[in-house]
Amino acid sequence: MVWRSDRYSKYLLRAKELESVRPLKLNEKCFVRKDHKCGKIFGASKACFIACPSETDIQPIIDLASEKLAKVGIESIVAVRERAYGQDIFCTKICGKIIEAKFCLVILDDTILNKVNIPNPNVYYEYGLMTSLNKHIIPLQKKHLKLAFNIQSHDTIKYTPANISSELDMAIKDAIKITDTTKVEVEKKGSISEKSILRNFELAGFDIKDDKWFLSGVIDDTGFKGLGQHEAGFYVYLGKVDEENEGKTYLEDLNVVLFRTAKKLEETKVELKVKNSESMIESVPAQSFSTGILQVRLKERIKLIKNLHVGFIIGPKVDKSKFIQKAKKIISGYNNIKLVSNEKDVIEIGGITVPLVPLEV
Repeated sequence: MVWRSDRYSKYLLRAKELESVRPLKLNEKCFVRKDHKCGKIFGASKACFIACPSETDIQPIIDLASEKLAKVGIESIVAVRERAYGQDIFCTKICGKIIEAKFCLVILDDTILNKVNIPNPNVYYEYGLMTSLNKHIIPLQKKHLKLAFNIQSHDTIKYTPANISSELDMAIKDAIKITDTTKVEVEKKGSISEKSILRNFELAGFDIKDDKWFLSGVIDDTGFKGLGQHEAGFYVYLGKVDEENEGKTYLEDLNVVLFRTAKKLEETKVELKVKNSESMIESVPAQSFSTGILQVRLKERIKLIKNLHVGFIIGPKVDKSKFIQKAKKIISGYNNIKLVSNEKDVIEIGGITVPLVPLEV
C-alpha cells in the first residue's frame, strides 16, 4: 500500500476499524424540518456525494474524481448537476443523497470575485451536514488557498495538478475500506497499522515530514513518506509494499524520486554558493545575520540529502529478494544512497532500529 497523505491521514484515523458487520440504519425523522419524516437509509447506495462550487475550473477535478470512482464501482453524485423538478430540493438533492451515500467528497475551493477569495457558502453548509451525519469525508482544496477559519483544524488534501490523481486514488481506496459494510475487517496476526508504524518511527526520534518540507515536492505524487533523523543526520524516503503491483509502482516512483532529489541537491548547492557570495559583500549586521542563518540551514540540508536512506517495509505477499534486487539496480546510479528493508518485525535505518509491531499498552 501507499502511505495515506499527511493532508488527510489524521482525518482518516478518526474512523474506527470495523469489528463487525454494521447493519443499515434508518433516518426516521428530518433533523431540519420539524415533524417531517425522512425514511432515508444511511449508506444505502453505492455512491459518493460530491459537494463543490459550480465554477468551470473545478470541472476537471470533478471529472477525474468521477472517473476514478466509476472504476471501483462507485457512482458519483454531484450536487450542482442534480435535478429535482417539483420536489423538495434540500431533501432530494442534498440531505437525502448525503445520507444514502457510501461516503462523501467536498471541494473547498473559493469563489474569486473582484480578486477577493470567498468561501462557497453552499459547499460549506453541505460539509457541515456531512460532518453532523458522521459521514466519511474526503476534503480537497487547492494548495495555495486557505481554509475558512472555523475548519482550519480539519485535515484536508491540499491538491496540485501533480498530486491530485495519486491523492484521489489513495483517498478513495481508504474510503471504500473504511465504509465497507459487507465484510468483517480482521487484522492478520502480527500485522501493524500505518498509524502504529509512524508512531514507532516518531518514538525512535524520526521527524515525520509534511507538505511544508523542502523535499515534499520530490515525493508528493508518489507513495513514499518523508522522514528526518536530525540527531543522526539523515533523511529517509519510506515505502510500504504489501502487494506485487504496488512494488512495480514504487520502483517506477523510485527512478523519478532519485532524479528529483539529485536535482534538488544541485539547486541547494547553487543557492548556498549565492548566499556565500552575498555574505562577503553585506555590511549591514542584520542582513549578515539573516544570511548566516540561511547558510547554516542550507548546509544542513545538503548534509542530510547526501546521507539519504531509502527504506521499504515489505509484506509477505511480495517477492522481497526480487524487489530489492531491482531497487538496488536503480539506486546504483546515484552516490551515497543507502537502501534498507525490514527483517521480519524490525527495520534498521542508519543504526537506529525501529520495531514494526504494535505499541504495548
